[in-house]
Amino acid sequence: MKINIEVGDVLAVAADVLISTANPWLNLSGGVNGAILSAVGPTIQAELHEHLKSKGLSAVPAGTVVQSAAGGLPFNLILHAVAIDPFYDSSIELVRKTVVAALDLAIKAGAKTISTPTLATGYGPMSIADFGTAVAPLAGEPRFDGLTLTIVVRSDEHRSELLEAISVTRDQA
Repeated sequence: MKINIEVGDVLAVAADVLISTANPWLNLSGGVNGAILSAVGPTIQAELHEHLKSKGLSAVPAGTVVQSAAGGLPFNLILHAVAIDPFYDSSIELVRKTVVAALDLAIKAGAKTISTPTLATGYGPMSIADFGTAVAPLAGEPRFDGLTLTIVVRSDEHRSELLEAISVTRDQA
């Protein structure tokens, strides 16, 4: 898998699939989720709540990925990735597990290009470097060959942190 890092707005980076941050209640309440709600209105929120209702749940476990329509955004679909627990805690292992689940769903959907913000780094406790440490080993996974993952960050400083973490993790592998 090829990993690109861009500075900008993740909702403006066209890709086959967007992996979006999500909380266990699938509420589009802040960060990238809030931006999705602002951009497309309540349709995706309604779809996510219907998913919970159809499963008889009020929340999904950490590590869950739920698919929705893209609501007119430049993606074929959105994968809402829950990389935090109900207390907004996370770990490198949980982020890696969640990204793997999302990438597997993206492949099933026929995606070749995927964009994502840094999961669990906004309301979650993870650093940008931790996210890089979580995803770097996935670049060498044969099942992800042919994919391009674009990680979108908000600043040049975050881009530098992420590049360093990914290169250090690859060197240690």
